[in-house]
Amino acid sequence: MVSFDHRDAGTANSAWLAAANWAGIPRVTLDGVTLLVVVAAHPDDESLGAGGLIAMAHAAGIPVTVIVATSGEHSHPRSPSFSPERLSAVRRVEVVHAIDTLAPGAGVRLLGLRDGALRQQIEEVTRAIETEVAGRAGVLIASPWRADGHPDHTAAGEAAAEVAQATGSTLLEYPIWGWHWAAPDSPNWPWERIRTLPLDSDVGVAKAAALERHRSQLKPLSDAPGDEAVISSAFAAHFLRNFETFFVGDTSSAEQSTDSLAQGYFDDFYEGRADPWGFETRWYEERKRALTLAALPRRRFASALEVGCSIGVMTAELADHVDALLATDIAEAPLDVARTRLGDRPGVRFERRALPQEWPDEKFDLIVVSEVGYYLSPDRLDELVRKCATSLNAGGTVIACHWRHPVSDYPMRGDAVQDAFRHAAGLVRLGGYDDDDFLLDVFGSPGGVSVASAEGLV
Repeated sequence: MVSFDHRDAGTANSAWLAAANWAGIPRVTLDGVTLLVVVAAHPDDESLGAGGLIAMAHAAGIPVTVIVATSGEHSHPRSPSFSPERLSAVRRVEVVHAIDTLAPGAGVRLLGLRDGALRQQIEEVTRAIETEVAGRAGVLIASPWRADGHPDHTAAGEAAAEVAQATGSTLLEYPIWGWHWAAPDSPNWPWERIRTLPLDSDVGVAKAAALERHRSQLKPLSDAPGDEAVISSAFAAHFLRNFETFFVGDTSSAEQSTDSLAQGYFDDFYEGRADPWGFETRWYEERKRALTLAALPRRRFASALEVGCSIGVMTAELADHVDALLATDIAEAPLDVARTRLGDRPGVRFERRALPQEWPDEKFDLIVVSEVGYYLSPDRLDELVRKCATSLNAGGTVIACHWRHPVSDYPMRGDAVQDAFRHAAGLVRLGGYDDDDFLLDVFGSPGGVSVASAEGLV
C-alpha cells in the first residue's frame, strides 16, 4: 500500500536525475503507431505525464484523442471560494486549452465522471477507451501508472490495461505522484520497465505552455486557507525535464509474480527509513487504526497476535485492550523501532517471524492481520487463513484489513485476501467496513454472539 500527502516535500527532481539507473534505458518510439489515445484521470494528468508524447504524435501526423475521466472538481476540498461545480467548469476549460496547445484539433472526450470515485465508474472509462480503439491496429494507449498511489489513477490505468490486453494495443503507463512518494532506491519502483521519450526544445516549450494552462492547480485560488496550489514548483519540476518517462510490459495483472515477497524485500524497503509507510503521519493510517479498534467486539482480550506489526504504531493501541500481546514482523529493522516505541510495556513481546511458516505454537483470543496478506502467494495466504482459524480460543476474533488498490510488486490484491478470509472454514463474518481504499472484516467462530447480546441488551 502507498499513501502520500501532496503537501509533503516529496523526493526532489534532482535526486531522481542523479540516479545511476537511467543509464542504458531504452527509448519510446512512435514507429508503427497509427493512433494515440491518452487517458487521464483528472485534467492536467495528460499534460504532466504525457504532454510531450501528445505533441510529438501530433507533429508526426498521428491522430490523437485524449480521454479525461473526471473534471477534478475535488482538487480543493476545503476551498472557501470555489465550489466543486465551479472548479469543474474551470478545469474543463483548462484541459481543453492545454490539449489544444499540445495538439491543435486533437480529439477531446470529457467524461465528467465523479472525481475520487473512478473505481465505481471504471466500466464507463473502459467503454470510452474501447470506443476509440475499436477496429484499429497500431494503437498506442498512454494512461496513469496503476501503482501511482492515487485511486483514480489506478482505476483509469486498469481500464486502459484491460482494453490494451483485449485489443492487442500497446500500453504505456505514466507516473505522476510516484515521483513524489517514491525514491530512486524504492523497492517497488520498476526501473526494469522504464522507457524514456526524449523531448526536443519545441516540444518542451509546448508542454510547459500546456502545463501553464492548468492555472487552478499551479497557482493558489486565493489567499484563503484551503485555496493553496496543488502542484508546487518543486513537484512541477519532475514534468519539465527534457524527457518523459513511461512504464511498459504490464498489460495484465496475471503478469505479477505469484511468489510471496521475501524477507530481503522488506529489509531493503526499511533501510534508512524509520516509517516508510507513513504510519505516524498519514490520516489514512490513523483513520484505519481507529476503525479497526472500533470494530473490536470486546473491550479486552486475554491474548492476541498481531501479524506484521511493522514499527508498532498499531501495537501500542492494541496493547490497551490486551493482557498478553505477541507482535511479529518479517524484518528486524521495524521491530527495533517498535521495541523502542513501547519500551518495557508489560504484556507485549516482539518476535521476528515469517508467518505463516513460523507460526507460534499457542492459541489466541484475538488475531489481527492488517495490510500483510497481499504479500503472500495464494498457497501461503490459504495457510495463513487456515492457521488463524485454528489458532483461536473459543469465542475468539480475527480482524483482517487490507488496501484495495493494486501494487505491481504484490502477488495478490487486497480484495482477494479479504475474500479468502470470508470463505474460510471455521470463521464466521461478524461485521466490518469497506470503502474505495480498504476492506475491514471481523470474524469469529461459529456460534458466537453479538456485542449487544454479550452485554444482555437483546
